[in-house]
Amino acid sequence: MSYAARRLKDLANDHGTLTDKNGERYRLRPIRTTDAPSLMRGYDAMSDQSKWFRMLYTVPHLSEDMAEQFCAPDTARELCFVIEGQGELLGEILGGARIAGEDDGVAEFSVSLRPEAQTLGLASGALEAVLQAAHRKGFKHVWGTIAVQNAPMIALARRLGFNLLPDLDDASMIRADIDLPVPKSLIVDDDSAGHTK
Repeated sequence: MSYAARRLKDLANDHGTLTDKNGERYRLRPIRTTDAPSLMRGYDAMSDQSKWFRMLYTVPHLSEDMAEQFCAPDTARELCFVIEGQGELLGEILGGARIAGEDDGVAEFSVSLRPEAQTLGLASGALEAVLQAAHRKGFKHVWGTIAVQNAPMIALARRLGFNLLPDLDDASMIRADIDLPVPKSLIVDDDSAGHTK
């Protein structure tokens, strides 16, 4: 079974796990308020470029207040799934995906990973899971802004079926949009998929 097929099987069965490209399984779960210290450590482990790609402005470190806010989403309009680490990073947050929306059924997505978790296909799985959960929650459309230099994230969005267009307000950004639910036929079965920054 291909990596993408295994990933879709994991999500379809709602096991709360993701399988990486090497066959290793990771726990995927909703973020908790107790995750704030791990979130701060994970953010500090990211490169300056990865931090900028995630926030789209310069944030050298997450403050305790920021981390606590990220770890306490408004469940009426936000979802955040995190990936738990293994081995030396057991108990640490490797990254995850989130959506934040309004009552109009439209939500914005974001994805981030620690450097140790990049290139394993975990970003794809986390984003797929949060998109599926967003649909179950009643969201109809998801969008995000991606820096034009963030080729891995652009490739990930393309593989998942997002429509990519230049941001008319900022030439340094690309707008990614997708209607929910995401038809499985739009997801490209590519074993090189999943690397994001």
